[in-house]
Amino acid sequence: MTDTTPPADQEITWGGQQPPRKRWSGKKTTAAVAIAVGVAAAGGVAVYAASGSAGASAQPGMDGGGPGGMRGGPGGGMMDALHGTFTISDGNGGYKTAIMQTGEVTALTDTSLTAKSADGYTKVYTFSTSTTFGRDGSKSDVKTGDTVTVVATPNGDNATADSVMDRAQMGTGQGGPPQR
Repeated sequence: MTDTTPPADQEITWGGQQPPRKRWSGKKTTAAVAIAVGVAAAGGVAVYAASGSAGASAQPGMDGGGPGGMRGGPGGGMMDALHGTFTISDGNGGYKTAIMQTGEVTALTDTSLTAKSADGYTKVYTFSTSTTFGRDGSKSDVKTGDTVTVVATPNGDNATADSVMDRAQMGTGQGGPPQR
């Protein structure tokens, strides 16, 4: 923390000239902006996940953009994320950890799917009675070879899918521009 008291030999009087203010360096400003963008992007993903993909996709501004209509700037954004972990509200005043993965469906059964991201990360997600599928809510719309985004609740090394959204239904392909 910087000391704002004047040196003993310099007296400040009311209405007198103030000592020059210390300004943030370019690095501090850049870091603060990067943190703010990261917080905003994570918030958008949390809102998207908490609202459920079926309901969120029907909202205005969700046609091909990311969560909250966010698309990200140079270098992509959250819509280009392959996989990760984030924290969302549990709806009861607490919080829970959620995971997200975008990747190709490499295996599909009545009870689970396996997704593999472009960087090779692979995970199996089990379905529950509350798992939602795409805009129409039909598990039969998901096929092996489709690119999907899965939002899930982790449980140790396992994960239960909360939502499975086919990227073609979202209007974007993995890591690419909107496809119309």
